[in-house]
Amino acid sequence: MHNSPQGRAFIRGKGITDGIWYTLCGVLVLLGIIARQPLLVVVGILLLLIIITTDIWSHYCLVDLRYQRKFSHQRALFGEDVTMSVTVENAKILPLPWLEVEDTLPRSLPLREQELRSAILSNNALLECLFSPRWYERVTRNYTLRCVQRGVHTFGPTRLHSGDAFGFIAQDQELDNLQHVMVYPLVAPLESFNLPARHPFGDQRAPRRLLEDPSRIIGVREYRYGDSMRRVHWKATARSMQMQSKIYDATTTYTLEIFLNIDTRPDVYYSIHPELQELSISLAASIASWGLDNGYGVGLYANTMMYIPDEKRADTSSASTGQQEQPALNLEAEVAQQLNRRRIRLPASSNEEQRKHIMETLARIQGYFGASIDEVLQAESNRLPNGSTIILITSNLGDRIIDRLAQMRRRGHAISVLFVNDSPPPARVGGINVYHIGGEERWQELIAPFTPSNTAGEQEPAEPGAPRPLPAVPSLHL
Repeated sequence: MHNSPQGRAFIRGKGITDGIWYTLCGVLVLLGIIARQPLLVVVGILLLLIIITTDIWSHYCLVDLRYQRKFSHQRALFGEDVTMSVTVENAKILPLPWLEVEDTLPRSLPLREQELRSAILSNNALLECLFSPRWYERVTRNYTLRCVQRGVHTFGPTRLHSGDAFGFIAQDQELDNLQHVMVYPLVAPLESFNLPARHPFGDQRAPRRLLEDPSRIIGVREYRYGDSMRRVHWKATARSMQMQSKIYDATTTYTLEIFLNIDTRPDVYYSIHPELQELSISLAASIASWGLDNGYGVGLYANTMMYIPDEKRADTSSASTGQQEQPALNLEAEVAQQLNRRRIRLPASSNEEQRKHIMETLARIQGYFGASIDEVLQAESNRLPNGSTIILITSNLGDRIIDRLAQMRRRGHAISVLFVNDSPPPARVGGINVYHIGGEERWQELIAPFTPSNTAGEQEPAEPGAPRPLPAVPSLHL
């Protein structure tokens, strides 16, 4: 993910003291000298020193002040802790009597043992810190993020507030230092979803999944009616004077094609159903991890888009060449390109890079717009490998979805529907097995191990959404 250069920014300030105060001090000193009043002279000099000090601090308080935010790692597993280091460096001889820092953090990633102030009308929270850096001093504070929410989380901007020691004049500066932390979805054993631990989607010994590798010849046999001419072993045929066919080594290709239906039914608070969505994404991640661990080729398709906050728009200005821009034409092409990049379509693969691609894609899923899942099934039906197993994760089963699955079943694909909903599904739909995963209660059971517990082993009241130590889950090997 793209970040500003190490999250660092250099600040420049300016003085805002009105010159009338210097005139007033000069008048006081002059009047004290003329009236031979030492006290008035001392008051004028003291006031002048205070104004000079205030002006110097207000002018240079934000000069050569550096703020840096670092993370121990910017990709984390669900329930993992990430250390965030905040560093303030005062790279000048002038000490700062006080420096207030307000850093914008996502509310979905709380800090351990640290209270945050919620931002108004926003899903963000404010981390408020008070520093007093001396000359050429660097101060670092560490905080622990609790990664209990899947997604790409944005940190920043940061607001700095400082001034003179008397608090007369202060300056503010906002830093455009956006950074992102990606949290992968929760991966749990398949038994946690009421799925069989062994062969949850059918017997692997199904004949339609056994293919032959033409590059691996292990022998010859007599020619049989229907054998392709490419299969004929001409040398063996010449030696035996009878048609002989090659015997290829059988290669078993197991393929899982995961179709994820992100349901966007209206919800009172979120415009989506967050628990069912997160449960569906966690289920897809768990199946993908299980499949790759067991040698399957795993593919992923969904009817929504990925959230990619760190893309920068290329500079398309052509002023230097004297050409006129065509924003209408470029905009349509750019929108099509961006939508294509954000589409969720990962063809099946069994290498370890596929695991990373799937987890990052699931972490970026958003449920705000997308096509219907039957359109995705129709678009991909002709591209799927023969004999692959299709797994549909959905919270609703309409007639169009059932018809599309029935067509794919007639083509020789094994179909499994994982129904994510509080209400039970039909036991069998058109000869297709339907597994009831559960709904909100199932999701709460999965995230329950991440609620906090004391070191003595006794349960203590937990804040909503707070995590417990990470339980044993299948390794992601990312």
